[in-house]
Amino acid sequence: MSQGSEIVYSMLEQAGRVIESDDTSALVETERKSACGQCGVGESCGTSSLAKVFKTRSNAIRLKHDLQLRPGDEVIIGIPESSLMRTALLAYMVPMLSMLGFAMMISLAGYGNVFVVLGSMTGLYCGIRLASVIRSRNPSDAIVLLRKVGSHTVVVDFKNTQR
Repeated sequence: MSQGSEIVYSMLEQAGRVIESDDTSALVETERKSACGQCGVGESCGTSSLAKVFKTRSNAIRLKHDLQLRPGDEVIIGIPESSLMRTALLAYMVPMLSMLGFAMMISLAGYGNVFVVLGSMTGLYCGIRLASVIRSRNPSDAIVLLRKVGSHTVVVDFKNTQR
């Protein structure tokens, strides 16, 4: 690495609220939001209409921490963009490639269209299950509790510390 270059990790952040906490972990609830209301299209958008039908739901995740947290505390959690991209690729590519693979194998074996469709649906199911198994081995390793809202942020400059 050349002098002056830095590694920058881009994090996506989300506000959450602590539901329960102990010394090492906290159950944090975040609200799932849609992108609706973010653009100027408004009422003529189909996605906006669907978002009004489906209510916002909350998600809860248990995260390790070294902060002093109590139920009701507002916190910021984060996930590295690279981890989000890997998860998205896993969730979409594995099932799609499995579906196409099954369909191609059955088609090349000479079976008719009905069997190709059934095979592709079987491949899709197998791909979804495989992606689920792969992801369950690392359930929330990339999501971290960054800070408590209202607490002071400490910035450490590792380049200028003495060894």
